[in-house]
Amino acid sequence: MHEDARSIQFVEAGFYRDSGSHVAKIAGVGYQYKLGKRWRLGGALFGVQSETYNAGSPFIAPVPIVTYDLGTVKLNAVYMPRYGDYNPFAVLGLYFSVPLAR
Repeated sequence: MHEDARSIQFVEAGFYRDSGSHVAKIAGVGYQYKLGKRWRLGGALFGVQSETYNAGSPFIAPVPIVTYDLGTVKLNAVYMPRYGDYNPFAVLGLYFSVPLAR
């Protein structure tokens, strides 16, 4: 959405096979502060839907994200702690993202 010398604001959507072997669908907005040329630290507010989480009902969750910018792709790491019935698994996730525009 917006990028300047100090930060980046973004919209992200995707799907993945989650810890319960179901397909999770996510979409949200985020903000990251740039830590040097390649590292970013921030988070996103994601809408999530999967049979594994929250008894299959959609919900919104804050997710911390650390990113290493490889140029044309970004390597992202997220951590989501176990949280009652909403998330029965503590999760460390790694994923690549490809910007649609520069």
